[in-house]
Amino acid sequence: MALGILMVVLSPSRVPITRGGLSRKPLTRRELGGRNSMIEKLLNLRGGDLESEKNRGNALFQQGKYEQARDVYTRALDNAKNRKENICLALLRNRAAANMKLGDYEGAIADSTEVLATDPDCNKALLRRAMAIDKLGDVKRFKMGYRDCRSLIFDGEGATGSDTLTEVNRLEKKLREAYYNYVDDVDEVCKETYKDAVDQIKYSNIIDKAVADLDFACDKVMEKRNGNFSAEWPYKCLELRMSCFKQQSNFEMLQEDLGLMLAARPGNVSLRLMRCMALECCESWPKCLREAESIITCKKGQNPTMAEYKEAEAYIKRMSYYVDKLSDRER
Repeated sequence: MALGILMVVLSPSRVPITRGGLSRKPLTRRELGGRNSMIEKLLNLRGGDLESEKNRGNALFQQGKYEQARDVYTRALDNAKNRKENICLALLRNRAAANMKLGDYEGAIADSTEVLATDPDCNKALLRRAMAIDKLGDVKRFKMGYRDCRSLIFDGEGATGSDTLTEVNRLEKKLREAYYNYVDDVDEVCKETYKDAVDQIKYSNIIDKAVADLDFACDKVMEKRNGNFSAEWPYKCLELRMSCFKQQSNFEMLQEDLGLMLAARPGNVSLRLMRCMALECCESWPKCLREAESIITCKKGQNPTMAEYKEAEAYIKRMSYYVDKLSDRER
């Protein structure tokens, strides 16, 4: 008898769940399902309600108990069924902050990246990931870091204060310059710089900053490729800078960039007519006359349309008048 009881105690998995004891009738499937759902709810409550756990972790964080706070956030996340819910995103953001305080920058990057996968414009996640990348000093990830800063400046959710924005601008400049100095591929530099300049124009309409970005890329092309802008991204950078100069009515720089563009695309009549316009505005009438005459005579190998032909004729007429007038003055 004693041996039988001992076997029952040691082998609970073989004993059916009953209403009252070992000799009672086993529970029906319906009753068993209800019992299991209750057990599941009790198990889910072991980590506490997610919101209260978050508040408990926040209180520990405020007290400077960062490791304990991180443990609370981690337990809450482990008990969560859907980590894409808002409460879980808040827990991930807070754990990233705790990781930053503890010097676990890889952990901060991982948590921030998980948040950004669901909420790509989250200010806190963008800032913390950029700061963590800066702290690690991993130059290979500097591109991600300065892009996060750019997103924060232009696409963020708008909660950034002036002090934080100053820090973001400083961090963006630092990471961008470090990344560009690390990258030796001119096409890669031009591609990223082009995107940066487009952001400046699109979101802030600060043409001078866009030109400063493009100057950096164009200087790289001049240095590394002897001014050959024929490849896709170098040419796009030059083209965008030319458009900025045109918008600023900076005709001196405009005609210089048009000269570089024509070296890469010598047969483009529309560019040559634009250069005529820039040369006229700079009062370089003899050069403008020669450019217009070369369009009429098709010296560069591309036949102008009728409209382009007439426009070139108008330049020739005006420039001939100005050149003659200039000659009379010199006499």
